[in-house]
Amino acid sequence: MLSTMIDRLAAGFRALKGQKEMQTRTVSPNASVVGLASQYLASLTGGVTPRRLETILRAADHGDIVGQHELFATIEQRDEHIHAELSKRRRALLSVPWSIRPGRANDKRAEEVAASVREQLEALPDFEDAILDLADAIGHGFACLEIEWGQDGATRLPVGLHFRPQNMFQLAPDFQTLRLRDMTPDGQELWPAGWIVHRHASMSGWSPRQGLFRVLVWTWLLKQYARGDFAEFLEIHGLPLRLGKYPATASADEKKALLTALQAIGHDAAGAIPDGMLIEFHDAARGSEKPFEAMHNICEKGQSKAILGSTLTTDTQGVGSQALGEIHNEVRLDILRSDARQIASTLTRQLCAPLAWLNAGVTDGALMPVFEFDTNRPEDLEKLAKALPMLSDVMDIPAAWAHRRAGIPMPEDGEPVLKRKGQATAAPGEPAAPPQPRKAEATAALSAEEGEADVDAGLFPDQDAVDAATIPDAVLTALARDLLAPILEEAQAGTAPEALLGKLAELYPKMDTSGLEELCARVLFVGELWGRLSAQAETGDA
Repeated sequence: MLSTMIDRLAAGFRALKGQKEMQTRTVSPNASVVGLASQYLASLTGGVTPRRLETILRAADHGDIVGQHELFATIEQRDEHIHAELSKRRRALLSVPWSIRPGRANDKRAEEVAASVREQLEALPDFEDAILDLADAIGHGFACLEIEWGQDGATRLPVGLHFRPQNMFQLAPDFQTLRLRDMTPDGQELWPAGWIVHRHASMSGWSPRQGLFRVLVWTWLLKQYARGDFAEFLEIHGLPLRLGKYPATASADEKKALLTALQAIGHDAAGAIPDGMLIEFHDAARGSEKPFEAMHNICEKGQSKAILGSTLTTDTQGVGSQALGEIHNEVRLDILRSDARQIASTLTRQLCAPLAWLNAGVTDGALMPVFEFDTNRPEDLEKLAKALPMLSDVMDIPAAWAHRRAGIPMPEDGEPVLKRKGQATAAPGEPAAPPQPRKAEATAALSAEEGEADVDAGLFPDQDAVDAATIPDAVLTALARDLLAPILEEAQAGTAPEALLGKLAELYPKMDTSGLEELCARVLFVGELWGRLSAQAETGDA
């Protein structure tokens, strides 16, 4: 597969006659494709009916995808809710850091290739905009970026990744392969080295049905009907019903004049009618906006669910809770990870691999670098700070893993780092100051010079007093005997340890915990009282 891809890339670069030549700026042997870039999307909103929409979708299922994608683009331009929700989903990718990981060989050569490709991508202007353009495939099912190649010495680099709208493409006879429209039945094949074609499977199925807009079109159409009906309702709301009467002998012109007068009275409060005709006013038009709002809100909630997987992260409308919102946000995180994985796979195959082959001569698949997004959210720093010291006592934890989980980058060589208060920050090239000793270490160090009594009396008086406080063994023995009495009875009766373990839930209600509860309450009371007295003594309020 790798050799086939390299052969296609070589053929594509042979087709590039100039450093900045692109396929859409050329003329095919049959017809020109230059005019496609300047085509304006026709507005279909006013003419789309359920029957017309069904015709457009059925045509796409039979290979004619142009009308479908023109409709999709119009929907996003005209519907502010769909535009906002899709924008949230696409722009979420811009907040995710990306990196170039070495190939599976994971040796020095693979790291050098990955570093070289990463440097080339970082030099590409507005690379994040290209990620946003590729995410347009979430709604349409595919997105195409045309690569504009340049050269820096012996290095071939993309100087631009240009988005091309979906209506510039058609399906090949196999109904899967995309080709550039050139007014011929089969279209032009895309140059292997000239395009990044990202297919985004928002739904399973073949190409015309994979875009998310296939789900949104029906709620969009229903919402447009609701909006139109609501506009008509607002136009006549509060106006009296105007009923015109004409004699049986009235001519067509007289009837038309009466109707014109009725309409003018509704807007201008004035009108003229032929003699002998009558206008009657009845009760004002009654109704409510509730049915229109209900239909509108139902459609928008369905659209939010389809795009973001939830509604509480979009519009709570006074209901819901923070806990539910966090759960729904986790669902949205799963969608983000899926989008990032699909786009990263496309960039790995169609951008990183060509750069590695062109500028580093890489033909071994094990050396090909991998583009990836880091969608792992940083851990709660407070929880991580408590867990790591305890875990480090029982296992070896790589520092790189801890930095990645905390979302804190590893320090570069010679870069100053934060220290605990009281520790001097080492200058670049100087050894860091030793950490402050903990209590046990400080006690051991000072006792050799000053004696144990002096250290205990002056270094940590409160902690030493707590350490010296003991509970009589008789009290502990009595508490343990009362607490464990039901378990001891079962053990003396010959119950096996495995069976005893399974009966703990049954024996727990029989345990007498009153003595232990009273002892804990006394300890907490004394500790709180002691803490308050110590604080007052330090501030001079005692």
